[in-house]
Parts: sequence; C-alpha cells; structure tokens
Amino acid sequence: MSIRKGDIVTLTIETVAFGGEGLGRVENLVVFVPFTAAGDVAEVEIREAKKRFLRGRVRKLIAPSADRVEPPCPYFRRCGGCDYQHIGYEKQLDMKARQVAEAFARIGKFETAPVEPAIASPAPYGYRAKGEFHVERARDGGHRVGFMDTGGSRLVDIERCAIMEESVNEQLAYLRRPTHAPPRVDRYIVWSLTGRGDENHAVRVVKDREILVPLEGFFQANTALTARLVDCVVELAGVRPGETVLDLYCGSGLFSLFLAPSCSRLVGIEIDGEAVECARLNAERHGIENAVFHDGDVRDVLEREFGGSRGKADAVVLDPPRAGCEREVLDLVAGIGPSRIVYVSCDPGTLARDARLLVDGGFDLVTVRPVDMFPQTKHIECVSLFVKR
Repeated sequence: MSIRKGDIVTLTIETVAFGGEGLGRVENLVVFVPFTAAGDVAEVEIREAKKRFLRGRVRKLIAPSADRVEPPCPYFRRCGGCDYQHIGYEKQLDMKARQVAEAFARIGKFETAPVEPAIASPAPYGYRAKGEFHVERARDGGHRVGFMDTGGSRLVDIERCAIMEESVNEQLAYLRRPTHAPPRVDRYIVWSLTGRGDENHAVRVVKDREILVPLEGFFQANTALTARLVDCVVELAGVRPGETVLDLYCGSGLFSLFLAPSCSRLVGIEIDGEAVECARLNAERHGIENAVFHDGDVRDVLEREFGGSRGKADAVVLDPPRAGCEREVLDLVAGIGPSRIVYVSCDPGTLARDARLLVDGGFDLVTVRPVDMFPQTKHIECVSLFVKR
C-alpha cells in the first residue's frame, strides 16, 4: 500500500540524523520523526509524504528508548531552540560524533574520517551567554517575549530558558515586566553579565582576558567551553616563533589574541567592520603589536594582500559562517602555501564539503575534533587540522 499524509504507522527509530530528527522505516521509505531517540517504538502520524521520504510526529510512544530522559524545560517540543533534551547527555555526545563522521562519509566522500570523541560541555544547561528574544506587542499595549516555535511562525512566551545563563534569565524577567517593555518590536539581544561593556559593546572574559564584542556581533555562545575551544585551535595550529599566521573570518579577534604571542606576524580578516574595530582594540588592550586586522570580504582581501606571490603564511585558521568557505577562498588559501590549516566549523555538512576540496587540493586531513558548544541542540562545533601533503 502507498502511505499518505494522515496515515498512522508503527515504527522503530533506528538512529537520530544530523538535524535532530529520528529516522525509522516503513515500506522501504525513510520516515523522519522529531523528538525521538534511537530504540523508540512509536505510533507515528504522517504529516508529509514525498516520493523518497516521509515526515511524521509521535502520536503514542509504545516502548521508549533506554536513551530517554525527562526534559527539564516546560517549553521543550514547542520552542524551536532545543532538539535533544529528551536524550541523556552522554548519548548526545556519541550521536553528534557519529553524525559528524556520517557527514564526512556522505558529503565529503571520506572512507574513514579521523573523527575524535566529542568534547563535552562542563555545563549541559545554563551555558548560553547570549539570547536573541523575539518581542510581540499586543493591541492593549502589553507585550510577549520569547523564542519562535518549532515551525518558526509563532512566538512561544518564555519565562525562563533552561540553556541560558542565569544572568540572561534575570534580564529576561526584567524585560517581561509590563512597565519595562523592550524598545524594539522584533527582537531584543541580551548578553550575560560578564565584565563591563558600554552602549556599543559587550565584554566577554576568556582565560582571564577581557574581549570587546559588538553588541549585535557574533561571539561563541558557550562560556563554559570557549576556553577549551581556544586551546584546541592553538594546539592544532602549532604556531612557532618566526611564523606568519592568517586568522580568516576572525570576528573580534578571539583566536588571534591567543595565537599572536607565539608567532612573528598575524593577519586577521573580517567583513564585519565593527568586529574588526573590536579586534584592533582587543589587541591594543592586551599589548599585542604583531597583529594587523583588515576590514573586508575575505576573498577580496586575500587576493589583494596575498594573491600570486605577494605573501605567504605558515598557518591559516578558518572560522567561516555556517555556509562554509567559498571555493575561491580555499583556492587562495592553498596558493598561499601554509603547512597547516585549522578549520573551525559549526556545520558538519559544509565542513565535510570543504574538507574534500582541501584534501583534493594537496592537504591531508589529520583530525576532526567535535566540541559540543551547543548541548541539547542539533548543532555541533568542530575543529579540524589539515597538513600540507
């Protein structure tokens, strides 16, 4: 029989795929079911029927997986922020390392990728140092504050977020008061209270160093694990005296601050002008004189400063957005002639794609180190090392 939208099927969840959905099979079709765990036996209602796959939702859990735990958050399954609160944390780590390896096999065509066990977050909850809250105003002058639902169309009114640091939740409680409506209608950014910022900057503290960040800029969200992430980058980069290092997509200079003391010259490139200004201020504040930061598109600045025979680098750190690197950037990096490339990625799929290009371009993939910067969610950070063949 052919399965249609609205049908009810019983299936066993075989695994949890990257993206957070459990995967089962019925009539030789894959069925994706959110908020399930490997080993669940469930009665599932089909919500979407395609030629090659189905999507459904659990109507009844017949036999729960041994990996299941009770989610602590009352908004879980409605709020779109978390995917894995129903799965024990040790199992989450195993799942994420496996998902990274599967991405390298499926997308990067690696027979066996050197994926290490995932590094755990010291704080599986209460770790996020920045919240972007959506705000809705009512006709009576009141307001609601929260996150978008799993479908991305409705706001879930949130009193407290389980993965946020408590100082963020305290500010959320203040924003929710009827007499303290946020000035913005669409969203409101809240940083944890670490160090003293100003009206334009937040201050983050990493390994006892204060780092300025634009208020609406990017910074690693997991304060409990950022120092460990920095240590991974510094270790794998293996920078030595006399060397030139490139820090591409450098943001406010997080990695630069800890790489520059070991090398002769560091060059950072970042398209966000406010972040570049912070990187310069951070270097100045910490007495770093051998670093220069360029404001502009990474590809354009690389071509201008290092294209052809204009410059060489011994080590390159890449920390691109989720979409990964442009092919032209990878080609330019290879042409610069580094002996080591450290690639920091928050998306295993684009990392695997770019890893294949680097390996085909003359580099060996030495290791892939997952770092769980985002417990309870489908996201996973990875730090990878490529060495010139």
